[in-house]
This record gives sequence, C-alpha cells and structure tokens, in this order.
Amino acid sequence: MVGKELLKILNSKKAKENRLYEEINTVDSKYFKTKEGEDLDRYVSSISENVKLGLDQSISILTPWFFKNMPKIYYQTTPRSEKIRHLSSIITGNIFEAKQTVELWNSDKTQVTFIGPGGDQSIVFDITNKVKNLSLKLGFLYFSKDHLLFVATFFKSNYKEVDLKNNYNNEKIKLTKKILQKTTSKSLSDKFLYQLDNDFVKYATEKRLALNFKMLSRMLKQEGAHTFAEKIPEKGILKLTLGLKSVPIDSILEDAVRIIDRYGYSLMRFFVSSFDKHYLEEICIFHFVLKYTSNKKKLDESIAEVKLTKALKTLSWIDVDDYSDFTKTPFHLSINASNFIRAVASWVNILLGKENIYYYSDHMIHKTFVENVNITLYLVDLFSVRFSPLREKDRSNNVYQKIRKKIFLLIGSKIDRIVKKIFTECVNFTDNILKTNYFLPTKTGLAFRMNPDVLDSTYYPNRPYGIFFIVGKDYRFFHVRWKDVARGGVRVVIPKNSADYDYAISGLFDEVYGLSHAQQLKNKDIPEGGSKGVLVVQPGSRYKRSVRYTINALLDLLLMKEEFSDPRFQKQVNYYPNEEIIYLGPDENITNDLIDWIQNHSERRGFQYARSFMSSKPDEGINHKEFGVTSEGLHVYVQHVLKYLKIDSQKSDFTVIMTGGPDGDVAGNELKLLYKSYGKNCKVIAIADGGGAAFDSSGLNWEELLKLVKNEQSIVNFDKRKLSKKKSSFVIDVSTSSNLIKRNNLPFTVKADLFIPAGGRPYSVNEKNMGKFIHNDKPNCRAVIEGANIYFTTKAREFLESKGVIMIKDSSANKTGVICSSFEVLSSHVLDKKDYLSIKTKYVKEVIDILKIKANAEAKLLFKEFKKPQNEKSLSQLSLDISSVINNLTDLLLESFYKNEKKILDNSLNRKLILKYCPPVLQDQFSSRIKSKIPKNHQIAMLASRCASYVVYKEGLDWAYSFKKEKRVEAIMTYMKNDEIANSLVDTINNTDLLKKKSIASVLMKSGANNLTQLELDKEK
Repeated sequence: MVGKELLKILNSKKAKENRLYEEINTVDSKYFKTKEGEDLDRYVSSISENVKLGLDQSISILTPWFFKNMPKIYYQTTPRSEKIRHLSSIITGNIFEAKQTVELWNSDKTQVTFIGPGGDQSIVFDITNKVKNLSLKLGFLYFSKDHLLFVATFFKSNYKEVDLKNNYNNEKIKLTKKILQKTTSKSLSDKFLYQLDNDFVKYATEKRLALNFKMLSRMLKQEGAHTFAEKIPEKGILKLTLGLKSVPIDSILEDAVRIIDRYGYSLMRFFVSSFDKHYLEEICIFHFVLKYTSNKKKLDESIAEVKLTKALKTLSWIDVDDYSDFTKTPFHLSINASNFIRAVASWVNILLGKENIYYYSDHMIHKTFVENVNITLYLVDLFSVRFSPLREKDRSNNVYQKIRKKIFLLIGSKIDRIVKKIFTECVNFTDNILKTNYFLPTKTGLAFRMNPDVLDSTYYPNRPYGIFFIVGKDYRFFHVRWKDVARGGVRVVIPKNSADYDYAISGLFDEVYGLSHAQQLKNKDIPEGGSKGVLVVQPGSRYKRSVRYTINALLDLLLMKEEFSDPRFQKQVNYYPNEEIIYLGPDENITNDLIDWIQNHSERRGFQYARSFMSSKPDEGINHKEFGVTSEGLHVYVQHVLKYLKIDSQKSDFTVIMTGGPDGDVAGNELKLLYKSYGKNCKVIAIADGGGAAFDSSGLNWEELLKLVKNEQSIVNFDKRKLSKKKSSFVIDVSTSSNLIKRNNLPFTVKADLFIPAGGRPYSVNEKNMGKFIHNDKPNCRAVIEGANIYFTTKAREFLESKGVIMIKDSSANKTGVICSSFEVLSSHVLDKKDYLSIKTKYVKEVIDILKIKANAEAKLLFKEFKKPQNEKSLSQLSLDISSVINNLTDLLLESFYKNEKKILDNSLNRKLILKYCPPVLQDQFSSRIKSKIPKNHQIAMLASRCASYVVYKEGLDWAYSFKKEKRVEAIMTYMKNDEIANSLVDTINNTDLLKKKSIASVLMKSGANNLTQLELDKEK
C-alpha cells in the first residue's frame, strides 16, 4: 500500500475515533456514577469492543504495510521478537495519528529503540542528538521505503564475546569467511571474526562484516579517516563507508548526518559500529546509504560526493565550535578553510594574548572576523595563493602581494587598533608559513612549519631555529627547536576543567619557548640542539588519540621531501626544502605504549630515521626511570654542593627537602642515591608531590621512603606510624583546600640545607612567591639543586642568590637525562634491535659512566669560575655562560664544517674524534657503522659539540675567546690535534721507567695541548 493511501485510511480511522470520543464526552458525567451491576458490565464491554475494533483496524492496515515497506535488510537482521515489539509500538503508540516518537528501552538499559513518523532530515538530527554521551558501541537507523516511518536502535552495553553456539551467528561467520578468504589469509579473517562483538554479528549481514574487515584493515595501517564509496546509478543511491579512529560514535553522529544534509544528500539508513576490544585504539565505522536530493543540477552530484567525503573525514580532526558556522552565510567557506581561520585565531590568541588577555581573547578575535567578512575572506585567499598546488600561475603573477596590499588597505581604514593588530598578526602568520599539510587529502591535524621570524623580538629576543604549530580536534601543539638537528621531550598537559585549559593555552607557546631554550642550554654536551613539544588537550578528551594525531601531522611535514616516495607530497608547495631531523623523547603523560606507537607509526609512514625518532623505547632504549640517568648527574652536583658548603657528609647530618614524589623518575632515584651515598646522615625532612606531602623534622623514615620508591607510590602512602613523635610531623593528601595550600607552601616554610626540586610545574617559584623563601631576612635553605626543568623563574633565582643561596641551575643539574637520550639516538642509528639488545647491559653501564664524567666536568668548571677572586657572577649566571660559550663555539664550528662537509668527514683526526664521542662498545664493535649509518649532518654535529665542550671544560670559559673570531675554529681544531699528541706522549711516558713519570704525565695532561697550540699559532689578544 503506498504512503498516500495509508495516510488516508489512518486519517479516516482517526476521524471515527474522534467522533466516538465526542459522543462519550457529551454524556453527563453523572451517568457514569450511577452505572452499577449489569449496566456497568455492558458499558465496559462496549468500551472494550471499541478499543478492540480500533486495534484490529490498525493491525489490518499497518501490519501488511509495515512488512511491505521496511527495507529488506531490516528483515534480514532484526530478530522476530523485536519486529513484533516494533510493530506493537507502532500500533499502540499512535505514532502516525499523534505524530509522536516512541522510545523503547530494554530491561537493563543497554539497548534503546526509537520509532516514529518519517519526514525530513530534522528527525535524524533529533535522534542522533538524543544519543549523545551514551557511549554507544552499535547503532542503526532505517526508513520505510515511502519514508513515512523510521526505526533506530542503539546499543550501549560492554563488549560481548560472539556466541558461536548460536546457529544463526555460526552460519553468518561461515558465509563471511568465504567472502574474506578470497582476498585474505585464514588466520587474519579468523582473528577478525572471532573477536567480534556478539551484538554486531547478530545485526550485521555477512557483506557488512566483510566490508568492516576491509575498513578495519585499512585503518590499522593509517591515522585519521578513510572512506569507501559505492554508487548504484539505477537507483540513484550512494553507499558511503567512513572509518575514524578514537572518535566515539555518539560524539559525532549528529555532526555526520548534518554534513550529509548540507551537501544535498538524504539519509535512507545508517549502520554504525565501534571496535575497541582487541584494538590499540577505538575504531568506529559508519555505513551510510544516501540519495542525492539537492535541487541543483545533476552535474553537481559528483562534486557534492567529493566534498561530502572530504567533509566527513574532517570529523576526526577538526573542532566543532563557533568557527564551524563560517561554512554558512555570509562566509560560505569550506570546512577546511574555516579550520584555517580557526588555526589563525588560535595563533593570534596565544601569541598576542600575553599583551592583553581581554583584547586578544577567543571571543574578541572571533568577533573581529565576523565583523570583517571581506578581510577574513582575503586572508583565506592569501593563504590559498601561497600554498595551493593549483595556483602556481597566481604565484608567478605576484597575486600574493596584490592580495596582501588589499588587506593592509582595508586594515588601514579601521579605527580600532585592536582590530588592526589582530589582522596584522594574521598576515604575519601567513607570511611566515614555510610548509603545511593543508592540501594533503588525509590529515589528523592542521600542521604548519613556521619561520621563526614570525616572533616579536620584543617578547622573544632569542630566535629559535624552527617552530611547528598544529591545530587538531580537542588539542593544540607547539614544537620549538634551536638547531637544525635537535632533540627534546614531548609533554602532554591534561587540564581538569575549562578554566585550567584556558590558562594552559594562554601560556602554551611561552612554556614551549622557555622549556626548549632551557633544553638548548643543557644540550651543550651533545650533537642535538634543544627542542621541546607541548600538547594541550581539552578536558575530558582522549589524550592518547591527540598524541597520535599530533605525531602523524608532524610527520606530514617531516616527510615533505621529493625523495620520499609518497605521491601525496609531490605537488605540495614547500618553502623549506631541506631535510629536517627531529628527535623526540618522552615527557609528562607519554607512556610506554605511546613511545612504541610513535616508532612503529613513523616506520609505517616511511620515515628514514624512525628508529631514532623517539627515545626511551621500553625494550630498546635506556629507560630513564629504571636506570636513574637524570638523577646520576643531579647527584654529582649534590656532592659538589656539600663540599662547597663544607658539610662532611660522612660524619655530619644534613637536611634535604624535595618536590617530586618517591614514585617520580628524578625524585625517586635521587632518594636511592642519597641513601646509598650518605645513609642516615642525610635527613630528608619534607617531600611534596602531586598527591600530597609529608614532613618530619627528625627525617622521614628511610625504610619507608625506599619502600615507596620500590613500589612507585606517592608520598601520601607514607605510613604515618613511621613518623617521629613530634607534633609537627604530618602526612597529607590534597583532597581539601587547606591541605592543598599546606602542600604548596611546604618548600617555602621548611628550613633545610638543600632544596632539591625534582618535580613540579614550570615557574613554580616566581616573582609573586619568591619572597616566601625568606624568613627574618634569611633564606630557608642554603642551596638549591634544580632537578626539575625551569622550576624557578630567572628573577626568582637572582633574588635567592642575592640572599646567599647557592643555586645550581636546571640546565646544569639535570642535563644528564638529555645526554643519555642522545646516546639512545646514536645507538638507534647504528644498531638494529637485535644488535642493541646483545650489548645493552654493557652499553648502559658505559653511558652512565659518561654521564657522570660530563656532569663532573661542568660542576668542577662551575665552582672553579665561581671561586675566582675577581668573579662577580652568580652560579646561575655562570651556568648560563658555560652553556652560551659552548653553544656559540659549536655554532661557529658547525658553520665552518658545513661549508666543507665531505672534507671534514674524510679527515682522519675528525673521524677519530667522532669515534671517541661514542661509548667504547660502539667504537670496538661497530666503528664502520658509525660512519655509514649516522646522517652526515648528525656526524658533523657530533664533531662540533665534542670539540667545543671538550675545550671549554678543559681550558675554561675564556680560552677560545683569547683568539680573534676568525681564528677560533683553527685554534680549537689545532687544540684537539695537540690534545691527541699530548695523550700519546702521556701513554709513552707511562710506559717508561722515568722516576717522575707521574708528575710529567700530569703536567702534560693539564697543559700539554694548550702549550702546543700556543706554540703553533700566533696568539692574538
């Protein structure tokens, strides 16, 4: 029965029912009250007959219509009991007569079905909105053929293992196997089929099972989104399958159906499913059956299909917010173009917000774009001309400068200086993009490689080498590096609420800039310059997904070079054609599974340096926490500070306070080293960490502390029974505001010989609170060894040093962590996994020995310079000077070496120096690989950093600068040659019978290279 006839009959039936109700309602209400006995029975019987008649009529009309009009797949996949329930609800729920939707939940609230009258797409919007935040694993929606009815069912239960005892399931799996085994192995198909969720098998056809296998196989090999499309021209139908990673079904289903509607398609049915169990990350697959219903010409359908698939892919990596409306009037931008404006807005907010948080707030920037549509559209066009592969002619015809001129003419006409500043920064941003992944077909975030000239020197006087900026769904990311070859950690900031998120975003670039610069200072001993990446994610979002999407987007830019085979990169516009080598390391919230994933994914992407891309790999790396590599260097400084303070640690007690808990990397390992070196003479009287704090002026019980370290537990787990009997002793967690304040104030209120910040947020001690360290004009600690990165601001350090505190700056105190990571990078270049594991024990021991040597070399120089009678600088300033001198000399050497790369690397002395940089086991067993496997620019950097740091540690801060600048490279390399000669002479003398050979050897070791160099060169003051 066609739809119009059904509606006519239903309307006639409704009219009859209305007349009956009217007749009943006209009877005097007293009539009902007087009915008794047989009269009442007859009355009830009459009413029952009327109801039964109405139901019989509905059944006779709706049942044949229902079974004729629901699509074939509905009957194939819906159990008989559910069909009966659905039909009963249609009949008894007055769905057509009252035009209402029925909502049916099962008894345990894990399955819900919506049944209602069909109509326009607003019904689908409403239903998909209702299931938001239900944590769906499965869902499907069907319209009747005449579009008068819809049935939608969703499941929110946990994974259920497929019931193979069920004949229906078994038969379906057998049929699917036959389909799959035509193109794939039995083991792969079996693994897929027998890991499926029972509800999914129950409601999917074998063809859908096979299609899901195809999509899952594709998604496991890539990040982001993927689509399959199948057209059925004779029916005007498009079957579209969409795969997304780590994007919950319920969070984007409504957005997906709205996009479908926007591009002129009508949704006939959908089937959505989530695959979480047995997979590293959730994969969601959406099947849409669509019909093109736009009023536009049929020729537009192919264009609409392309735009639709592109738009659906953005659901996995583009935010849905106020900028989403830029696809509508008056902008009419594409989703990608709207996202470009979103990225620009984010940049402006972060970079200009430091000037005035209100003027350059998200709200004000958005308002500026909305009120200046023409300038906003010109910005999009400006970016397009600069990077679109299709606009080469426009670039040749100087169209970029013409559009830029138009923008500034329009900006100039604006009275509001804030509007001018916002748009000027937008143009500055676009001018300084060197490459982007905007025009790649598949993305997981919009990535930009920025020219560091983009920065305002007023706020950022030191110019980094390169900046990466990535904007994605629920995240923002910056990476800053200070040299071509650079290494540094990636940390994830996970705010607890929107206020914390806004705060983290506002300081995001400054944090990255500060941390990376601090890294540059501490990387003075290694080939890699300093870098740092910081990712801020939205509260409640899936942060591991954001990490994966960020890394994938970063790889888009690192791989954008002609010799890489991926055809997607061939047409991309690139203003920085040089190869970029970046090494990453784990920082906050980067777990072992992410470390493994980063290496594996970079290998899948074809990154040439995938093995060295990420350090601290669980099996192959040198786990910083397991081996305590950062604490080894930190502890060297503890020893030097105690010596300077004239504390005889073997005979006298000394006190320590720490931030960072027993479960932390640096703090936990330092606690072990303190006890190993000094036993109970070291009294750790206070510890504060993320969970809480503990204090005991008699010293926290060592047995309990080491137990917490072993069990990787927070200080809040300290057994209170192990505290001394003093009333001031306590163990607290931060569950109350008063305890939180007490924890935060602990470093300021407890007096001790040493304060070791070994954990905590950057700039924890700053201009606002540094005064709290002073009590009665005296500091509460004698010395600080800064184990945590930039725990103090520069002014806070200067203030405490002015009060007599000995400050060992972070770039000195915790540098051995990054040195260790550099040796991980080195081994990853030279060795495969098997070779590395065969020498790991020896390699780790040799690396730790090197770490201690390098920490000791700097500590000796630091205190030597500090104790000079003419010295007026603080230890913090001297630490900066050491880093600055070594880095400047390294840069000078690099500049010279890169001009004659082949000659430099073929030189026998230089090859010997590069070899000597490596741990002995690599020198002895893999020397040929050091030359062949390590990238040439990395070898150059190894040579430069070794020479610069060696000369400075051996001869002091002033030696190289006693030569004119144009002579310094020659002086350093002459020194390195003469140092080899001096070492050879020492070996010769030690093998003689000379009476004073030790004294002679000592003189040669101390000054032989210097004296030989002075003799060889004309020294110019």
